Amino acid sequence: MARIFRQTYTKPLPAEAEIFTRRGKKYAHFKDGRGKTVKAPLSEDGNNVIRETDKWYIEYKDADGTIKKVAGFRDRQATEQYASKLERDAEHVRSGYKPKEHKQLNRPLKEHLEEFKQYLQNKGTSEKQAQQVYNRAFRILEGCGFAQWSDIRASKVQSFLAGLRADKESKRGISAQTSNGYLQAIKSFCKWLQGERRAPENPLEPLQGLNVKTDRRHDRRALTERECQTLLQVTATQDARFGMTGVERALLYQTALESGLRATEIQTLTISSCSLDVVPPTLTVKAAYSKHRREDVQPIPHALTDSLKDYIEGRPVEELLFPTMPKVDKLAKMLRADLEDAEIPYEDDAGRVVDFHALRHTYITNLARSGVHPKIAMDLARHSDINLTLARYSHTLVADRSKALGALPKLTEDTNEPAIQKATGTYDVKPETPILEAETTSRATSGETSSLNCIPNKELAEPAKRLENRCTERYRGFESLLLR
Repeated sequence: MARIFRQTYTKPLPAEAEIFTRRGKKYAHFKDGRGKTVKAPLSEDGNNVIRETDKWYIEYKDADGTIKKVAGFRDRQATEQYASKLERDAEHVRSGYKPKEHKQLNRPLKEHLEEFKQYLQNKGTSEKQAQQVYNRAFRILEGCGFAQWSDIRASKVQSFLAGLRADKESKRGISAQTSNGYLQAIKSFCKWLQGERRAPENPLEPLQGLNVKTDRRHDRRALTERECQTLLQVTATQDARFGMTGVERALLYQTALESGLRATEIQTLTISSCSLDVVPPTLTVKAAYSKHRREDVQPIPHALTDSLKDYIEGRPVEELLFPTMPKVDKLAKMLRADLEDAEIPYEDDAGRVVDFHALRHTYITNLARSGVHPKIAMDLARHSDINLTLARYSHTLVADRSKALGALPKLTEDTNEPAIQKATGTYDVKPETPILEAETTSRATSGETSSLNCIPNKELAEPAKRLENRCTERYRGFESLLLR
């Protein structure tokens, strides 16, 4: 039998509340924010009142016997009717009978999956991504033997994915990250079925992904500044490879290193995408080709601007920026060959590799090394989640944190120190004076005269300084420490 109830919560006792006791229990009498008179019981400590939600809730057993809690309505009678329907549907599923409102459940899951793929494409997902989700979900349906919705079981999906991760004699199992991709595909499919009212619930909702940090298969590393310089210099002197001259390949690598654009985004750039005579100069990725399906205007440093100006001079505006750039699957091979010419190891001792996406990896790492604020770095990297950016920062700044430990006092040495320390730092260590980002970004360059010099009042100068640097804060924050 389903249980109908209202959830409770506590609020601070209003100052104007009147306290009274009824049948041995204390209550408060007061008016709420809408001016309505309310009577509510007090908490045990007497400092809060216990309120109930306006909406009723339902607790019932689903077809698998799992206790579920769902929101009902403000009206108790309507909620009771809804609870009866949920219990009736669960009993129908357990008995193998499909209620009329769920007649879609009689259709084969593969038919639903075809329509799910079409749904992904219609909402703007790239054809490649939609096909990958379809293939992964299809493989799970086939491997688990799911023909209709009533066949889907979370335990079977877990077992199937565990089998894919298991190593075979001749082949290694899939990684934890790939396993999470399979799980995400089938969960998205089931969630879509529920959202389209083709199924009453998502039976895979409780399943969680694995910790990918425990099973890394393809970790990338960032190139050092010296390696970047060597790669660009050596590549520019090499012969044509994969349809691109050495100079074109060097400029392609420089574009990836100093803009942070992905390979698929660089492939779509045209001459009209380059706004090199504005301040700051930018590259524009159209929304149709951006990973997040939005137009991205990416600022670039002067070094890349100068190189691109010479490269695009006199070319039609509708022409691709790199018309002979190979497909994504060939880029890694091309870069690996150029790394070999430059005597830069493709894989380091820790097993981390340098593929084309590692150039974007290097871009974000350079932002971290430059001291750019993580929020600005997130904007420049065009990450949707700050945790992606912070993960790169924490990985990069381990060495910086190690250096900071050198400033700690040496506790094992002679402690007969003078009672008064020097003002320049403890134990004769002269501290470095930090340069505030606002000072760095607002400092006038050579040949320029800052308009702030005419403002003697510091309180007035600060807002003017922020206004003057608003358009160029993102650009100047990283320009000086990126590659020239």
